[in-house]
Amino acid sequence: YVNNEGQLNVASLGRAMLGLGLDEMRDYIYTMDEDKVFESTTIYGAKEQYQAMSLSSDTGREISIQASLPLPFSDDTAFSRFADLPQLPRWSPWIKSVAYLEQSETEWTLNVRGVEVRWKAVSKMLDNPKGIMWESTSGLQNKGLVEFIKVSEDSCVMRLKMTLITPRVIAFALRSGGERAKEFLENKLLKWSLESFRDVVKADLALERGDAELGDALFGAVEVRTNAIEVTLSYP
Repeated sequence: YVNNEGQLNVASLGRAMLGLGLDEMRDYIYTMDEDKVFESTTIYGAKEQYQAMSLSSDTGREISIQASLPLPFSDDTAFSRFADLPQLPRWSPWIKSVAYLEQSETEWTLNVRGVEVRWKAVSKMLDNPKGIMWESTSGLQNKGLVEFIKVSEDSCVMRLKMTLITPRVIAFALRSGGERAKEFLENKLLKWSLESFRDVVKADLALERGDAELGDALFGAVEVRTNAIEVTLSYP
């Protein structure tokens, strides 16, 4: 449970010792120094920048990630758009589909360089702050939460926390593991996905109020980012 840099992976240790489940995850999923990773929400409100930090196990297959991005719309808006899970492929093109099986159970499919991976997960909606937590029940092992922390009436911070076990077939397809896999997740997949979520919602809101010019421009930016993700995921 200690990586090569001497850092303790508390998420793995806590799960091994305590057997944490979905309901306990919100309090214990990570014990990284959040003051170091996530500054105050007032600072986030002033700086539109992406931040991320991750830890990995000795093998490099288990990765724990925190990421955040300020959003220029309310926490209510952010939550209502994100909670519609089948819409996720609009801003996360590496996710092929999300389908509801039952009220709180979903089936997910992703495709990385021709390798398709499926898993089922259960989720729970959160109220304070608004958000959603999930844990896989089969297939790709992962769990986490997304929170939308209110900054003002028309802004919030999107904060994601996630732990996953990288399947060997995916690690092979990416020709990476350990630090390279962390870098890929932090600065490509998650960064592009969070920024695309922001821009897709901004574009939707612009079109809903009749500003077609701004909506089209934002969707154009999302398309460029989506193409970059698809190229990254398509070539060895």
